[in-house]
Amino acid sequence: MKKSTIITLLLLAVPTLLTSCLFDEEDLFDKSASERIEAAKQEAKTILESAENGWHVRYFPSPTQEFGGYNLFFKFSDGKVTVASEIERDPSTTETSLYSLGEDLGVTLNFDTKNALINYFVHPRNPDGLGSSYKGMEGDYKFTVMETSAEQVILRGIISGNYYVMTPVAAETDWASELETYRNNSEDMAFSTYSFVVNGKAYPATLTNRRFAVKIDNETTFYVPFIYTKTGLSFYMPIEADGVTAQDFDFVDGYYFAEANGADFKIMTPEPIRSDITFQASVPDAKRTYNQVGIDVIPSTDEEYYYVEVMLKSEFESLREKKLLQKLIGALNQNIGAGDDVEAIAAARLMKGTQTYTMKYPSFYDEYVAVVFGCAVSNGFIVSTTAITSVPFSVDSSLLPSNTDALYKRWLGKWRVTSTSSQENGKPVTFDVLVKPGTVNSSYMIRGWGITIYGDMYDLRAYYQASFSGATNTAIPIPKSTGILYTKADNEEYGKADGIYPIRTRYSRIFFDTGVYYSFTTTQTSPKLVGVYDTAQNGQATMYGVRFNTGTDYVGIEFFRWTEDSKSYYTSPAVRPGYTAKDFPVGPFTWVQLVDADGNEISGAEPRTTAATTAAMPGPAAKAGDSETAAAWE
Repeated sequence: MKKSTIITLLLLAVPTLLTSCLFDEEDLFDKSASERIEAAKQEAKTILESAENGWHVRYFPSPTQEFGGYNLFFKFSDGKVTVASEIERDPSTTETSLYSLGEDLGVTLNFDTKNALINYFVHPRNPDGLGSSYKGMEGDYKFTVMETSAEQVILRGIISGNYYVMTPVAAETDWASELETYRNNSEDMAFSTYSFVVNGKAYPATLTNRRFAVKIDNETTFYVPFIYTKTGLSFYMPIEADGVTAQDFDFVDGYYFAEANGADFKIMTPEPIRSDITFQASVPDAKRTYNQVGIDVIPSTDEEYYYVEVMLKSEFESLREKKLLQKLIGALNQNIGAGDDVEAIAAARLMKGTQTYTMKYPSFYDEYVAVVFGCAVSNGFIVSTTAITSVPFSVDSSLLPSNTDALYKRWLGKWRVTSTSSQENGKPVTFDVLVKPGTVNSSYMIRGWGITIYGDMYDLRAYYQASFSGATNTAIPIPKSTGILYTKADNEEYGKADGIYPIRTRYSRIFFDTGVYYSFTTTQTSPKLVGVYDTAQNGQATMYGVRFNTGTDYVGIEFFRWTEDSKSYYTSPAVRPGYTAKDFPVGPFTWVQLVDADGNEISGAEPRTTAATTAAMPGPAAKAGDSETAAAWE
C-alpha cells in the first residue's frame, strides 16, 4: 500500500464535486446575479422537498472525519425539516425544526432552529463524551449546496468542510426499520482487531469510533473513515491501495468485508471458532427454592467448554444476541493480561460436562433468564463458539417454608429508604432497596443499599432478631421492639471489583460534640444499625444507629473497594447517577414499604413524621477518618 497513491486519489476525488454547478452554463449571463441566486435557491428547495420519503444522508462530522460517518434521514417540507438518526436508541425518534436556503458564495442550506438529533453532532459538549469538551464532534448545521438533482444532493459542511451525500429514500422504506438495521450493523460488524488485505498483502489496522488507522509501515499510518451500510461499510471517499480502488464493502460470513465489485481487497477480522455443541438447559422445580435456583445443563459433548450466566429478563430482551455475547465474553476476558494462563482461567470460570449452575438469593419480583453458550480458548482469550441457549424462570413467596415467622416476612419486599442527613451536603438522601430472604427467620439480603455503584451489584447482609430490648444511651433512643432487622460487622468479602479488589463494608459514626464523621471497619459483631417496624402503621419502619461509645453513634454503612488484600487502605467508590461523591447518608433512616413479600403494592405509603426523622443532626464538619483501623482516602 503506497501512501502517495492513497493520498493522491483522495485529493483527486474532491475536485469532481467542486465542478458541480447549480446553473446551466448557457444561462449564466441571461440573468442578474440576484436573479440567478434566487433561481438556484428555488431549484434547490424544489429538489429538497420533492423526495416524498425524504433523503438518506451520509453524515461525516469533524474536519478530520475522526468519528467516521452516521446514517441520518432528512425530510424537507414547507420550510421544515424532519430528522431521524441511527444514534437514537429508539429508531422511530424524529425531530422537526425550521430550515432555510440562504446565500454565501453560493446557495446555503441552514438549520434555523434547534434540532436535538443534529445537535448531537454539533454541540460543543457531546452527550456521549465524543470529541473535546469545547468542540464536541464539530458537525455541521449549515451547508453549501454543491449539487442538486432528483437522484443526488451533495452538500459541503461550512464548519467541517466535509461532503454530505444525500440520496432519496425509497417510497416503501420504513425509516425506523432502516435505521435499526444501520444501528444493528454497527454492533454486529464491530471487532477487536482488523487487517486490510490487498492483493494478498496484509496491513494491520485498528478501529477508533468509525475510522480505521492502517499501518503502512513503521513510520506511516493512514486513516480511513467509513460509514456502516445495510450490507457492510463504505469509506468516506474511495481509496487506492496497491493499484486497487475501493470504497464499498460487503460483510461476508459474519467476520470479514469484501470489496463490493469483486476486487482483491478485503478487511479481515479473526475467523470465529464455531462448534456443533448443543445444550439442554432446564430449571427443575426441585431445584427452585426461596433463596437459590439450580439450572441444569446437559451438553451434547463433555469435551468442550461452555458458560452459564443468569440475568434479568428485561436485560436479556433489551440486547440482541451478538451484543449480549460481546458483553458476556468481554466480561470473561476483562482481567486477562499478558502472561496469564488462559487455560487455567477458562477451567476455573467455564464448565464442561453435565453441571448445575446455582444462582443464590433471587428476587421474588423479577423474571430471570439463564443463558448458556459454548466457549473456547483462542489466541490468549476466551471466545464464544455457539449461539445462546436460554431458559426463563422466576421465584415467588410461595416458596417460603411454612415455618416462616410473620415478623420476619414483613421485612421482605421493596422499600424506599430516606436518610436524615448526609455527610457532604447535610441533606436527606433517598434510595430504593429490595429486601430478599437470606436464611428464613435468620438473615436477609438487601440489594440497592446506599449511594455507591456497588449497592446495585452486591447484596448487603442483614439479620433478623425476634426481640430487641431497645437502647436509651443513644442520641436518639431506640424503642423496644419485636422482629427487628439489623446490620452487623461480618468482615467478609462481598466480591471483587474488576475481579481484583475486595469489596467490603465500612460503618460511619458521628461525634455529636463536633459533628465529625468517621468511616471505619469494625470487628464487633453486635447490632450496629437497627430497623424497628412501626406496628401502628403498616409498611413503615425506622432504622436507628446504636451507641459506639460515649458521645458517638453509628449513623450509616456503605460498600467500599479495598485497594489491597488487607484492611488498611480503601478507596471511596464511584456513586450511582444522581448522587454526590462521598455524600454518604446519615441515619436514622425512614423506611417506607412499596411492595410486600407477596408482591402486593402498598397503597398510600407515605413517610410519617417521627422524632427520629426530624431530630437535628450536626452538619458535616470533616472527611472520613479512622478509628479501629487506619484508613487512607484516594
